Amino acid sequence: MQDVDYVNRAGVDYAGFVFAVSCQQIDFETAKMLRDALDPSIKSVGVFVGESYEFIKSVVDEEIVDLVQFHGDFEYDLPCPTIRAFRLQKIEDIKPTKCDFVLFDSYAADALGSTGGMFDWQLIENYSGKPFFLAGGINITNIGRAMTLNPYCIDISSGVEENGKKSFRKIMEVVYACKQ
Repeated sequence: MQDVDYVNRAGVDYAGFVFAVSCQQIDFETAKMLRDALDPSIKSVGVFVGESYEFIKSVVDEEIVDLVQFHGDFEYDLPCPTIRAFRLQKIEDIKPTKCDFVLFDSYAADALGSTGGMFDWQLIENYSGKPFFLAGGINITNIGRAMTLNPYCIDISSGVEENGKKSFRKIMEVVYACKQ
C-alpha cells in the first residue's frame, strides 16, 4: 500500500500491477485492493507473462487494470488499450503487433520481463512506429537522455528503489525531471 501512496502523492500517469511471476508479483485480490487505493486519475497497467486469456480478461472486466502489457510471445484482443513488450538486442527484435503501444526493454536470456538493465538505445533512435513506452534501467542519472528519444511514456521500476523497495524521494526526483 505504501507504493500506491507514493505514486498517488507523486501524481504519476501510470502504475504497474505485476501479475507475472517475480519478486513484485501480486494476486487478483491484492490488485483489487491496490486499485481501490489508487488515485482514479492514474491509469493502472497489468503486466502479464503467459497468463490465460480468461484470467487477463477477468482482471480487465473487474476494472482492476486500464491497460494490459504483454511480455512473451502472446497477445490477446481485449476491450482496453494493450502494450506489447519487446526485449531488444537488435532492431529485428521489434515485431509486428496489433497492440496499441509497444514497450522497449532490455534483454536477458533467462527472463521474459524486465531485468532492470539497459539496452542500446541507439536501436530505437529512428523508430517511427506506434507510441512507445521506454523501460530498462532508467533512473535519475539517465532520465534526461531517455526523454530525448521522445517516448510516449517512461516505465521505471527498479530505478526508483532503494534496498528493493520503492523510494518516495527517488520517485519524486524522476517525476520532477520528466516534467522539466
